[in-house]
Amino acid sequence: MKIARNVKAISKILFILILVLAVIIGSIFTYLLTAGYYINLGTKIPENTTISITGVSLDLQNPESFTVTVLNPTYSPTEAKITEILVATEDKKVHKIVSVNPQLPTMLDVGQEETFNCAWNWGDYTNEILKVIVLVEDGSGAVYEAATASAELEITAAAFMTADTQHFNVTIRNPEASTTDLNVTKITVTMENGTEFNVRQITPSIPKLLPVDTYNTFKCTWDWTYYRGMNATVTVYTSQGYAYHRTETTPKPAQLTITDARFATTDTNSFNITVKNSENSIASANLKTVEILFSDGTIQEVSVQSPPALPYTLPIGDTVTLKCLLDWSERRTETVGITVKTPEGYLGYLQKTLP
Repeated sequence: MKIARNVKAISKILFILILVLAVIIGSIFTYLLTAGYYINLGTKIPENTTISITGVSLDLQNPESFTVTVLNPTYSPTEAKITEILVATEDKKVHKIVSVNPQLPTMLDVGQEETFNCAWNWGDYTNEILKVIVLVEDGSGAVYEAATASAELEITAAAFMTADTQHFNVTIRNPEASTTDLNVTKITVTMENGTEFNVRQITPSIPKLLPVDTYNTFKCTWDWTYYRGMNATVTVYTSQGYAYHRTETTPKPAQLTITDARFATTDTNSFNITVKNSENSIASANLKTVEILFSDGTIQEVSVQSPPALPYTLPIGDTVTLKCLLDWSERRTETVGITVKTPEGYLGYLQKTLP
């Protein structure tokens, strides 16, 4: 009886051992199958710190900053040290973000997520794709593509009229494609030498709200008398932080016009032109040459019979009639362009169809 009991006890122990061994072998086999599956997928646990960008927020009402949310995933082997945030724009420039909150460098524990507020004006890159780049020390950084919305004012015209050198008009439109109303708060003029003027007298007064798909023309008080013939860049600013530009050339100091051209059929060897220097000019015009452009594209300088001879100084507000020597008998019924020029680059022009 005692021997039988011992045999039964050994059998139970052996059964338990066999069962445990089977479980171990099954676990090992399952692990091998699972590991083989992921190896076939090419998936592996990263050896270095790896982060991901979970989101970028661009607020149309505040284009002077944006936020980027960064995650150090649970599968990352170590904490992540965020060192830099950059933005790559479509013009192939990379911009380093200097002002970041929280300040960099910042440590992220495994599994930790952090949102960074970045002070950088993206208003000049509306309707583009920005690449936000976050770098980490001794690890793999992350890149996130963010599309900026359309908030595009259009300066459709900037008009400097020769009759009024104390004002200019600027027409501004918020197009239908824009995604937000924009509030005009400031208008400036920058000359080609870098001098900037803040226009303070504007009608209608600013700030002025421009809803989507509307426009307005602003009359700006600014004396541009001594900036004639120069490039002037008009810049319009909004309360949202956007700035829009348009460059125009102000009228030249001397405004020349050819008021009349007479071709008499009784004399096909000459013609007369009448040239005027506008009352709005601030300088005399030194007439030097007269040219004629034919319909075949050829240009011919013509002689002027004295008096008056060229060069000729035409005072402000005065006119002069010049007799130009040219045989135009073979050019009858042709449309030509007549130009009078000065060494300073002032031009007078008239198109005429010959009799």
